[in-house]
Amino acid sequence: MRVDVKALTHWVIYKGYRVRFTQRSIATVAGVLTTAGGAELAFTYDPATKTVRLPGESIRINDFGWEVEHIRDENHARQ
Repeated sequence: MRVDVKALTHWVIYKGYRVRFTQRSIATVAGVLTTAGGAELAFTYDPATKTVRLPGESIRINDFGWEVEHIRDENHARQ
C-alpha cells in the first residue's frame, strides 16, 4: 500500500517548490524541498495528520494543500 501524498504535492506546487523524496512509508514521508531561491530544506510529512515538518516549524495542511495552521518549534528557534 502506498502513502497518499496528494495534499503534500498540492502544497509543494502552491509554494513553487521542487521536492525530492528520500523515504516513503505508510507512516511518514521524508525528503528535501528546494525553494524558488535555491535553498534546500529537509522535511518530513505525516499523512495521517497532514503535517509538514520543516526546520523550526510545522505546517498543517488540508486535503487541497492549503495551509491551515503554523506551529513554531521554540526549541529549534533557540538554537
